Amino acid sequence: MPFDPNQPAENSPLSSAVMRSQLTSLNALIAAIPAGPPGPQGPQGPQGPEGEVTQAELDAALSTTSSNSNAVAQLGESADSVYNQPQIQNLINKVDELILALRRP
Repeated sequence: MPFDPNQPAENSPLSSAVMRSQLTSLNALIAAIPAGPPGPQGPQGPQGPEGEVTQAELDAALSTTSSNSNAVAQLGESADSVYNQPQIQNLINKVDELILALRRP
């Protein structure tokens, strides 16, 4: 029996047969999802389960993420002791600039 999102019906008595059928159908749907690409090849074959990367590949990818914010210059201001609208606006603009720089393409 295929998965039926309307089963069990709201406020209906629970039936183990209906629940078992629903869970079995969901399990079949999940099992039918294709696996990711194969892992990298090493001297003895794939390194780790399909779709995974090596620690070295992960480290290499992460090592460049800090450079996303390199184009954002420091604000170069110190806080005033009283509310200063232009200073607060500069802070807001700088935070917006940083958020845009950190977004992934």
